[in-house]
Amino acid sequence: MALSRPCTALFVLLAAVPLGAHAGFRCPAKGGLEWREYRSKHFVVDTDVAPSQVPFLIGQLERIHMLELQALIGEQVEIPGHARVVAFADQHLFTEVAGSAMLAAYFKYSKLREPMIVLPVDFGDQGESIAHEMAHHLSRFLFPQQPRWFSEGLAQFVQTVAVTRRSDAAPATGSHLVRSSRDERGSVGAAPAYMQSALATVPRLRLDDLLRWDGRLDRHAGKHYLFSWLLYHWLWNNRPKQFTAFQQRLSNGEDPSAALRAEFPDMDAANAAAVEKIEDDIDRYRVGGRYVFYSVSAKPDAGFAAGPVLGSADVHMLLLAAAGHGFEEKELRAELDEILREDPTQPEAIVARAEIDKSSPLPLLRKSAAARASDWRSSLLLGHALDGASGEEKEAAYRKAVALNPDSSMANESLARHLLSRGRAKEALPIANRAVDLVPADPSAIDALAAVAAGLGKCSEALVLERRAATIASSETDAGEEMKKRLAQVEARCTSPAPAAAAIAR
Repeated sequence: MALSRPCTALFVLLAAVPLGAHAGFRCPAKGGLEWREYRSKHFVVDTDVAPSQVPFLIGQLERIHMLELQALIGEQVEIPGHARVVAFADQHLFTEVAGSAMLAAYFKYSKLREPMIVLPVDFGDQGESIAHEMAHHLSRFLFPQQPRWFSEGLAQFVQTVAVTRRSDAAPATGSHLVRSSRDERGSVGAAPAYMQSALATVPRLRLDDLLRWDGRLDRHAGKHYLFSWLLYHWLWNNRPKQFTAFQQRLSNGEDPSAALRAEFPDMDAANAAAVEKIEDDIDRYRVGGRYVFYSVSAKPDAGFAAGPVLGSADVHMLLLAAAGHGFEEKELRAELDEILREDPTQPEAIVARAEIDKSSPLPLLRKSAAARASDWRSSLLLGHALDGASGEEKEAAYRKAVALNPDSSMANESLARHLLSRGRAKEALPIANRAVDLVPADPSAIDALAAVAAGLGKCSEALVLERRAATIASSETDAGEEMKKRLAQVEARCTSPAPAAAAIAR
């Protein structure tokens, strides 16, 4: 498709999106809306909404964050780091960046492994959408690896903490699913009227189909989401002891399938009679409509500081990073070329363009680091581009990246790996620990900590960590294969007389 306007390249490429290109969008360099960064207690918010609307948005984010911690843990523990929120003033623009009209909001990790919540700003009642995605973020600090039914069931179970209205729906015909005039505000485990209505009519979903669901968004996805909530709620209400033990296994980083078999042997597909009984029990549960829920409350700190206005190239790169879909190489090249025309020092664009060309980004990253002295991304990516012979410069680049953004798991991991490669495992340990604390479900960060542990001669700890990294990465073919090799390497090093730290570090 021809790119008729340089600032709209990212959006006109999304031909599969039913709404088509959003003709009203203009990038800041062409007179479009200004994007600014704001920092609150738990979030870095990039948005083009009017400054007068920002207090509401941040207040909503901080309130939901506090309510969900209360729901998940029962107290206000400190979650390390900041999640990035990309908030669109325009629903149509959000849909095009998301790549699907089915998404109300979504959670992802950026290429720099920042946790990111992407959403449109609706100043009506959108709290449940935000709460659902925030649950995906927060729950990873409790359960680093989650099967998809558990992930979506949990997110739906707690998303109703964001409900601010009273439910006054009439009972659904032929069922007892809806109880009128109940107060669902700030509730955990409540069944909204739309869910109750669907539960009353949807055909049964086989348990094995649900347990094998990979989260694919197709015409069956709605049914899988619904039954994920139902199974989570049924287990929480009817098998609380076993469910608690299962969640403890997930918290310990065990393989989800093995954890499920250990605590719920009657859910094994090989035991057809037991599985059918569970399906019958769940059916009775959903038509009984006695869904127990409880309420939580919170008084959040909604203070924030206004940060810099984002340049046009940085806005483009931000939306490219936030995109909920991939790009063909030709399309990606066109977008990156536009970004670099607007600002030749944009570090992420420099690296992405060099990857396409299979060239070294080092000369341009040196210029970027000089021009963007306060940009942690320039320092981090410069460190990545330097070879092992540039040890002191590489370390300085990583240290600067960590100093500029101590919340970056990738920056901390990179510095830890570099120190380990220089034989400084003891110095690397707290930095590698920080990387895992920031993104507990990241197999690369866990792998780095395992390598540091091995370098310190803590082989039992290293093997536990490396097995956890391999288990979490197993759902990603490339990463999974790499982690299997890393596990074999750590096993070999840890059974030899003197493990070599530099050989284990990447």
